[in-house]
Amino acid sequence: MDGAYLEIAGDDHERYLVKIEDLDEPDFIMQREVEAGQWIRTPHRYFVRWRVNVFSQADNSLLYHHTYDCQNKRVYIAFESSSLGDTLAWLPAVEEFRKRHHCHMICSTYLNDLFRENYPEIEFIAPGETAHDLYAMYRIGLFYKEDGEYDYSKNPTDFREQPLAQPAFDILGLPFSEIKPLISIPDLPRLIDKPYVCIGLHATCQAKYWNNPKGWDEVVRFLRYKGYNVVLLSKEGKKHMGNSAPQGVKCLQEGGLETVINYLRHAKLFIGVGSGLSWLSWATGCRTCLISGFSYPYAEMQDCIRIFPPGGVCSGCFNRYRLDASNWDWCPDHKETPRMFECTRLISGRQVISAISPYL
Repeated sequence: MDGAYLEIAGDDHERYLVKIEDLDEPDFIMQREVEAGQWIRTPHRYFVRWRVNVFSQADNSLLYHHTYDCQNKRVYIAFESSSLGDTLAWLPAVEEFRKRHHCHMICSTYLNDLFRENYPEIEFIAPGETAHDLYAMYRIGLFYKEDGEYDYSKNPTDFREQPLAQPAFDILGLPFSEIKPLISIPDLPRLIDKPYVCIGLHATCQAKYWNNPKGWDEVVRFLRYKGYNVVLLSKEGKKHMGNSAPQGVKCLQEGGLETVINYLRHAKLFIGVGSGLSWLSWATGCRTCLISGFSYPYAEMQDCIRIFPPGGVCSGCFNRYRLDASNWDWCPDHKETPRMFECTRLISGRQVISAISPYL
């Protein structure tokens, strides 16, 4: 399971010495005396190549030996986040683990239908569904302890200092590389005859928004001047939590992710913020412009047009603090001051227009 686990079912009158070693970190050796009916588990919850030896305390004879090898065995990977962006960023690591270890891979995500068609060798199950006869299990997520500190027992590195996709690779013991997930692309007709650009302005907290009050209007006016229709893909519609869409945009027609993907598939460009729609656009293959001061540029996919605030501006709070998702107006450095949300307020419409112009 997640962490090496061993339960002793031996003679009630014997004592045993259990020795667990990390084959890639020789300095880590966990050793404990146990009796029948007791168990031992390593503190690590991420991938480690373990070697386990059990000795008799009576004569020091070796009674049991096992070295980690999941080839042809059932391995279960569970995604702890239901976020669209997290899921798209992490799924490639699951396939890389399957290919490296030649195991029978079982994976639970909240968006299984996006992947089944293109990952036929992964068995997708619903979150909470029981998977039987497992050799190993790993959980992919962004983990904190109760005191708010990062939980290194579940991931050997701090995700705040890495691209969003990397924790999945680190937890699974893989070298990191940016890989686009293979998603189901619906074979649907184009819904708009004229060239168009998609935008996604809404997000799950105000810090993720482009908080320049004129920014979106300036960009949409420019796009319409260039002859493009502009389609708003955010499911929240034109107004949400005090944020309004710019004039002159078309709202998404009724439909789920399949409809959104179809719009992206035929779009000239997508412009969004740090939300799942930007990750979906990237995965679909649409040229993606991502506007964010909430995160540092290394946090998202590198294959995009990344808009970041000018130097000297407060930024990157997501990569410096633990996000309080219950506080819509979370701004840990400057809340209720004139500098609140300056990271994106000071990104100009002209800056975005200059960045996207070569791709139109």
